[in-house]
Amino acid sequence: VFKTQANLDPKHRDRLAYIRIVSGSFQKGMKVGHSRSKPGKKYNLAQAQTLFGSDRESVEVAYPGDVIGINNPGNFAIGDTLFTGNEKIAFPGIPSFSPEKFAYIRNPNPSTYKSFQKGIEQLLAEGAVQALRQRNDEGGGPLILAAVGQLQFEVVQARLKSEYKVDSDMEAIGYTLARWADGGWDAVDKADADGKLFGIMIVQDRWERPVLLFRNDWKAASVAEEEKYLELKPWSKPPMFE
Repeated sequence: VFKTQANLDPKHRDRLAYIRIVSGSFQKGMKVGHSRSKPGKKYNLAQAQTLFGSDRESVEVAYPGDVIGINNPGNFAIGDTLFTGNEKIAFPGIPSFSPEKFAYIRNPNPSTYKSFQKGIEQLLAEGAVQALRQRNDEGGGPLILAAVGQLQFEVVQARLKSEYKVDSDMEAIGYTLARWADGGWDAVDKADADGKLFGIMIVQDRWERPVLLFRNDWKAASVAEEEKYLELKPWSKPPMFE
C-alpha cells in the first residue's frame, strides 16, 4: 500500500487504498492476509478499480506492475503488505518522518461537530498530516496537527472547507521537531521524574505512543545521547493490530 485517499465521492465518503501488484495476480473476490494483522486473519477484496482523473473503472484481474484502488475499511495504511497463502509476507514499512510544524486545530462552529470530526479522521487516515494529543486524552481535548511544512496545514483547512463544508482555526505551537520514544511510557516517566524533560512537550500519537516535542535540534540530540533508554526515533510506523 503506497497511498490512501478519502472522500473521492463526497456523496459516499468512500476511502481507497492504492496498491501495486508485485507478484502473482489480483482477482476480484480474493482473500488476502495483512502484514499487521493476526496470523490467519483474512480480508476479502470484493471490489477494485483503476482511476484516471475523475474516471473509474472496475477491475476483475490485475497483474504485476498494475496499480489498483481497493476499498479501505480503515485497516490499510501506507507501507502495509497484502499477501495470499499462509506464510506472512511484509515488505519494509514506509515511515512517517519527523514533523517540523505543529499547531492546534479547532472547530469554531459547534453545530458542525460531526462533519468536522469526520473530515479530520479521514484526512488523518490519508496521512495528509499527523495527529498528536495530550497524554491520556481520548478525544475530548485539543487536537495537535503535525506536518513537515506549513503548506500541509493549508491543504487540510482548504479540504475541510471544500469537501466537508466546515471552518477551522489553527494556532501554531513553538516546537520544531518530534521524537518517538520507543522505550515506552515507563522510560518517559523516569526521564520526566529525573527532571530531564524540562521545556519538552510530552504528547501521544494516534496509537497512544509517547512523542516528545523539542524546540531545537540541540536539545533533542542532548536528550537522546544522555537518556539512551528513551530510544528516541525521528519516525514512526503503524503498530501491529492487537
